[in-house]
Amino acid sequence: MTSAEGVGFQSAKAGLQAVSAQTQWINQQVSAGKLALDPEVAEKAAKHCEDKARELTAVLADANAINSLNGLGSWPDGQQLTARFKSKATDENAGALALVREYQKELREQAKAFRSAAKDYRSTDEQIANDMQRGIQ
Repeated sequence: MTSAEGVGFQSAKAGLQAVSAQTQWINQQVSAGKLALDPEVAEKAAKHCEDKARELTAVLADANAINSLNGLGSWPDGQQLTARFKSKATDENAGALALVREYQKELREQAKAFRSAAKDYRSTDEQIANDMQRGIQ
């Protein structure tokens, strides 16, 4: 099984794609100078993303525990079921572990995007302050 559809994670993959699209949108807006966030707000949003990424570490541990699953018997049906559970957890391309790792990575990228928006806010704020000082002098 080499796809999210093959292991039954279509909605998880769709959710990951939505988060990725949000991150791309934030980065595009920041690059175009259309998004600048108050540094406090941006930092809160970034920390929230990082907290969620850390929480997913527990999910990774649970999914990884499935890899050591046994006890479904030595009958062929039990062995096939065990193999299927393990595949759903550990498939390198679309298993639960891969999806959670991708989600963690995306959340960390989104945190960076929020911090970039704060940098633009500070730069704009400093530029306005400099322009005002030049106008006063």
